[in-house]
Amino acid sequence: MPRRSRTLPCTTGEHALSAVRDEPRATRAQVSPHKLYAPKAYPGAVARRALIERVVSRSAPPITFLQAPAGHGKSTLLQQLKTHCDGAGFKTGWLTFDDADNDMRRCALHLQALVTSTLELTADGSPPRPLDETRSPRRRSDWFINHLAAADGPVALFLDEFQSLKSHAILSFFRELFERLPDDVRLFVGSRSTPEVGLVRLVVNHQAMLLRADDLRFSPLEVAKFFADDADLAISFDEVEAIYRQTEGWPAALQLFRLTLGSPAVRKSLADLETFRPRELAEYLADNVLKLQPTNVQDFLLRTSLLRRLSAPLCDAVLGRSDSQEMLLLLERSGLFLRMLDPGAQWFCYHTLFSSCLADRCLEVSREVARTVHERAAAWYRHHDLYEEAMHHAVAIQDFSFAAEVLDVWAARLVANGHLITVERWFDRLPFTEVAKRTDLAIKVAWTLIFLRRHSKVIPVLAALDARLGTGSDSTPGPADVVRSMAAIMRDDMTTAFGFVNRVPLRGQRPEGFRAFELGALANLTAFRAMVLGNLEEAREFLALGHAFSDSVDASFSGGYALGLAGVHLIMQGRLPQALGRFRAAMAGEKPDLDKSFSSASLASCYIYALYQAHELDAAEELFNQFHESIADSGLLDFVAVAFLSMARIHEARGRLSSAHEILEAAAAIGHSSGWPRLMRIVDWERVRMAFVHGEAYRAEAVAARLRQERTGNLSQRLLSGFSEDCGGEAIGEIRCAIRTGQLQHAEELLAKELPRALADGRVHRQIKLYILDALLQTKSGAPHRARRSLGAALRLAEPGGFISVFLEEGEAVLQLLGEEHAPRPGASVAAIGVSVEFVGRLLDTGGARPLETRRLEDPSALEMLTNREVQILVQLTNGASTRETASKIFVSENTVKYHLKNIYTKLNVSSRIQALNAARDLGLIR
Repeated sequence: MPRRSRTLPCTTGEHALSAVRDEPRATRAQVSPHKLYAPKAYPGAVARRALIERVVSRSAPPITFLQAPAGHGKSTLLQQLKTHCDGAGFKTGWLTFDDADNDMRRCALHLQALVTSTLELTADGSPPRPLDETRSPRRRSDWFINHLAAADGPVALFLDEFQSLKSHAILSFFRELFERLPDDVRLFVGSRSTPEVGLVRLVVNHQAMLLRADDLRFSPLEVAKFFADDADLAISFDEVEAIYRQTEGWPAALQLFRLTLGSPAVRKSLADLETFRPRELAEYLADNVLKLQPTNVQDFLLRTSLLRRLSAPLCDAVLGRSDSQEMLLLLERSGLFLRMLDPGAQWFCYHTLFSSCLADRCLEVSREVARTVHERAAAWYRHHDLYEEAMHHAVAIQDFSFAAEVLDVWAARLVANGHLITVERWFDRLPFTEVAKRTDLAIKVAWTLIFLRRHSKVIPVLAALDARLGTGSDSTPGPADVVRSMAAIMRDDMTTAFGFVNRVPLRGQRPEGFRAFELGALANLTAFRAMVLGNLEEAREFLALGHAFSDSVDASFSGGYALGLAGVHLIMQGRLPQALGRFRAAMAGEKPDLDKSFSSASLASCYIYALYQAHELDAAEELFNQFHESIADSGLLDFVAVAFLSMARIHEARGRLSSAHEILEAAAAIGHSSGWPRLMRIVDWERVRMAFVHGEAYRAEAVAARLRQERTGNLSQRLLSGFSEDCGGEAIGEIRCAIRTGQLQHAEELLAKELPRALADGRVHRQIKLYILDALLQTKSGAPHRARRSLGAALRLAEPGGFISVFLEEGEAVLQLLGEEHAPRPGASVAAIGVSVEFVGRLLDTGGARPLETRRLEDPSALEMLTNREVQILVQLTNGASTRETASKIFVSENTVKYHLKNIYTKLNVSSRIQALNAARDLGLIR
């Protein structure tokens, strides 16, 4: 039997849904077209002219919130506003939210479909005219802002049932979108509760208008018109007055009254209903509406009230009849709170208030009937691959076995596409035993919880897999080996992770379905292992293999992780421009995605690292500010390390040392909460580096001594330390420490081990760092020619890739050496070392250490302003003394030295020691 489509057909010419039809198959299957369809105008509805004029006036703010409980006419008013905007030449679009939209990726798909259909874009989301995108989008709202800003004419978007959204990330996106809304764009939002989107601030700033229940109630004149339009009722003025008094203009109650006034009992009871609370009044009136219907209609209403959506085939299957389409159209025409969800009249839904009352009544009549409805609905939805609805009905009657079977099938696509919140939401609603006894489902749930970093929740799932499958032998692969390897790598247990990797063959495999996703992830992990061990060619092979596996099943979720690894692989090889190019293309080409979890965080982390290495600090800082929460929550250890260390060094480079230390504290906290002692050690070695650079050798030595005391493991374990070792870690930290503390022989021995290994592995970036450290070592050892040779080697390796920051990380000592040995002077050339004058000049300028011949003080009067004490300090700095050593030699405290340094920087218009020294030389203060 051919597989049935999961999407709903649309009528030709309805461009509000045409963009969904045109999208690629894998994406289209996840978009629900009925959510993009605006309610049809109800013939008996009263036009809310006064409210419409108030909302659309020229002085009205661009955003309107309609906030009131169910039944207050929010959707009806939104529909009338949409009709008005259509007539005024706006491009309009509609989106109705539901609980499932709290999965960020699902929500992003529907928001993209909304913008795409409204603006009549092409299937790939291209705008109707070119956008000014000189830099890739970096904020979650950028894609939407850019496309809305490029619209040809005014735009009005309508968002209904906004109270369904509770995800912090999604609400943060809307807060950002609301604050940055382009000109000529109007938003109209319907919600039962006040959304957490900074509404007060928006209202105060006249960016938003809030209409509450009292604003939405019908006025006495509107109530009179509402009933006058139905001539068959022959309602008196006193009856209208009584109804208004009892309902206070509540639209849903008014409609219920209009449907029940044909009953003499209801008309007689008008005077007795004043004591009813709103819910009681709605239930009383709904019950009377039901009683007024013929028996077959009553039965249809009661049973179908348990369905969240209705279609003729579904209702026929559930009720065992064949005339459901005629019944649905009849109910819709009769105003019985039923509305169409698509232009082809194939899907319908009841008003929430009405269906809730009827569903309660159905349960009172027969729980067995209700169970049968749910059972049949679950089976029908499952047969048509509509898994969300199938799960809803199965769980409603606690048929957890059926629900688990559905989730097992559905989760394969959900995990591969990153709809992790959806998997977790349904997993939480199932008994654990139903998941534990299904190996395939438990594996998919484990993947979900691992990617979401739900450490405590994944432990029992993995334990259940171990109990069911055992751990197997070292040579025999098991069905859970891949997810076990990923669980181990998330714990930073590389030995265990790589042990599982060795058990699963990858070469020559042609996997399908979920297994292809798993092996794609495993290939990426194998590439990561090769990078850790320095086998860069093997890493390249497995990155390509992982890409092929993931592409075979359209596993877009793992794309960011794979791209991040591929970019780091290029950086390790010294190919920084190629890495930046890939990252920029990936960020610019990303579809709008509110999900900043594992995949996106991995890509962003590596991009931040690359931007920092190229000294593009503004872009790196902006990207970190956008993604830092996601990186902290979702990244693997090495991705967290390179992002947070890069940001700390950016703060340091800009003189914000307190901010740098705060970033390091945040990284250490992540390491502690995640059970990652390696990350905490990386952070401590970075503290050692910063302390040395800023003249606090005693503090650096104290931290390094503690790290040595806490050190565990041997060299083979240290080799499994991740790619972040090139950014900062123990091996380089020990070399630096030995140089700074005068243990020159020890430093020589360490470099003699590390440099040949980096050369053999082709790790160019690491070679640059080691050559720089060797240049410092040779300078301290009194071997200037060897120092010049090592620095020249570092420069030759760095220039093709444009590595800048790696030279600045060691502070003024490197810049001073660079200025003395390789600074371009008039008529001189650096061709002898194979490096361009421009590159050396750029390094010196970036570090604030321009050549002496070109340096000029902007304020010569500073010469007269320097005190004798300040000149003394400058002399000590020239001799390479630290802050502590300077304080000791001139018999003052370290704080006094720091105070004078600040004054020197201000007077000489500089921001670092090396700049101060160069400026002082320019002025002839020192030699």
